[in-house]
Amino acid sequence: MPTERPQGVKDIVRLFNECRARGQGDRELPVLTLLGRRGSGKTTTLRWLGYLASNRPNAFYDFASAVPKRPHEVAARLALGLSYRLPRQPAVHFPRLALGLLVVRAGLTLDSADARRARAELKRALRQAKESTEVYERANGVIEGVGLLQDLNVVQLPGLDLVLKLVQFSLPKLPVTVMWRTGLTWYNDSPNRPVDALMKLNELAGSEAPADVAEVDRLLCGAFLADLRDHYARHQRDKECVVLLDNIDAPQGRTFLDLLVRIREVNASSGVEGDPLLVVATAANALSVPAPYAPGSPAELRIRTPEQASYADWQESIPRPASTTKWRWYPVQLRDLTEPEVATLAEQAASAVVHATPLIHRLSYGHPWSARCLLDTTYAIVVERGGGAAELRHILEHSPPLPRADGTTAGSGTGSSADAGEHAALDEAARQYLLCDLTEGQRAALVVCSAGRTFDSAVDAGLLEEYDQLTKDTLRRDIDARLWLVPPVPEDANTRGGQGSGYLEHCRAPEESEPTGVLHPWLRLVLLQALARHDPEGPSGWVTIHTALRDWHRREPQNRRHRLDALYHSLALNDLDQVVAHLAAQFTRLPSTDEWLYELYAITAAPMLLPVAPRQGGERDSSPSGRVRELARDLAPEAFVTHWALTMLVTALWLAADPRNRVAHTTPELNSTIAAMFHTLAALPHSGAAGLLREAERYEPRP
Repeated sequence: MPTERPQGVKDIVRLFNECRARGQGDRELPVLTLLGRRGSGKTTTLRWLGYLASNRPNAFYDFASAVPKRPHEVAARLALGLSYRLPRQPAVHFPRLALGLLVVRAGLTLDSADARRARAELKRALRQAKESTEVYERANGVIEGVGLLQDLNVVQLPGLDLVLKLVQFSLPKLPVTVMWRTGLTWYNDSPNRPVDALMKLNELAGSEAPADVAEVDRLLCGAFLADLRDHYARHQRDKECVVLLDNIDAPQGRTFLDLLVRIREVNASSGVEGDPLLVVATAANALSVPAPYAPGSPAELRIRTPEQASYADWQESIPRPASTTKWRWYPVQLRDLTEPEVATLAEQAASAVVHATPLIHRLSYGHPWSARCLLDTTYAIVVERGGGAAELRHILEHSPPLPRADGTTAGSGTGSSADAGEHAALDEAARQYLLCDLTEGQRAALVVCSAGRTFDSAVDAGLLEEYDQLTKDTLRRDIDARLWLVPPVPEDANTRGGQGSGYLEHCRAPEESEPTGVLHPWLRLVLLQALARHDPEGPSGWVTIHTALRDWHRREPQNRRHRLDALYHSLALNDLDQVVAHLAAQFTRLPSTDEWLYELYAITAAPMLLPVAPRQGGERDSSPSGRVRELARDLAPEAFVTHWALTMLVTALWLAADPRNRVAHTTPELNSTIAAMFHTLAALPHSGAAGLLREAERYEPRP
């Protein structure tokens, strides 16, 4: 049993149960594909579904953990898992598949010129396989343990070659005569002698021609599905059998599923009833999953959220008539965790770190693997070292053991490459893990592109011109396919606490109506950390990159989006005086307070080179609230005199926009300063006092 139930999968479980429940009549089943960016908990979710399905026939296969195998070899391993004997249930047998595997295995050559001899040789091979199985069982006992059956792709079965062993364990308690009669009848698809089909299969198995190899896979995978249909026709079942396929974007994953879908399509066109096999697969690359076209979505696929997904939704999406087989796939994207779900993880870790939940969620935006890393780090700082809020502001500089996708912890002595980032700072280790499937050039380019508010603006501004052509051609495609581009978070008061509520979105200009993809906030944060470590004036430094972006926005046709983004990068370059001058002029010029607030938040969302006060030897860290006056005076000496309240407000919002400036408790530390500055501005003439006072209330503590 899993040690814990994964968080945030309630709707995935609901969808799984809807698809698994066996209806009254024949029905099609989707290839349910769970998409998720690296670290989103795909494997953990899949194993939890396997636990929920463990009282019915089920099998697990990970395409990433084994040498690539042909589709019929994958089917054979799944058949072994599905044939595991469950209490008080009839075992699922695979006579057609077992006979076919025996025919194609190395060492068995049938004489096509002598049908009688070929029949005798086949029957003798079947008896030998059955006898070998019985001898093995008497000596070693029946194979027990779902764990063994769930890891068939990595466990070496004892005894004879693997294919024969798979045949053997499909045979127990099944008479040879039944195996012969059932299997031979199914393979006999011609008016010739019944044994001819098996002899033909035997000949195809010895050929290396691509068409012959494909035909062997098609026949054996078809036999696999036919055995399942036959079992369910003879035994009343309340649940479909389940196969769980991890990492189908690894080699051969799609090959197996494409063949499965093609066989289903042929069966449906021939009037054969649907097979009782629910496939649940996972992928980190959306380009590896076919699905109906949906512009603006990752890889332009129709991807559903867990809350949207249902069996009925999949059925309604089926085109009539269907011109392709893409409708048979149903991609659903795993979501990030909510703050209460992160709190549950914290409670499971240690009650002493629950108070840090708002900080952890605000930093990671609920990315599951990253939230666990931050929880481990918080535990190390708070419990093991007795640290407090000041130490937590430097949380990304610490280097705790990192959780792997399977729930274990790096540094456990395995010596695997997963431990490579064990002693790195948390932000560096996160970059290594999250982007390990990108090339070195792509990772370096992504650090530079993180400076742009939107990813497209970074590309359009020419930031990739210094990189090789392959990087320029593939970077956007690959990060989009790996689901790292997300819709922009609305910028408003609530964004300073996590997700913006969007109450100012009505102020968005017409040219801004189409949202552009932005980097996932957590990924962007750790990339900006890397950018800040470069020489600021170097070719890939903070000053150079933000200057290039600011100047590009200034050169573009001047609509409001480009004007605000130019000021956004000006603020990233510490040009606080210019930003305050613009907002002071707009304070009475814009038609409404909401329009002014929209510009205020859009500009102050700019990243900061040093958001957390650098530690001084022997001195206590200055708090964010203590830094507001210092920064306002140092960066905007002129505005600090002429527009004191506005300068303080802009500086406080700029600091508050970066989650690294948050303290661990619920109420952000800068809220009182921000509320006070809004009250001061509301007292000015022509200020739109009502709107400013309403905004101040958003930052005031509530019971």
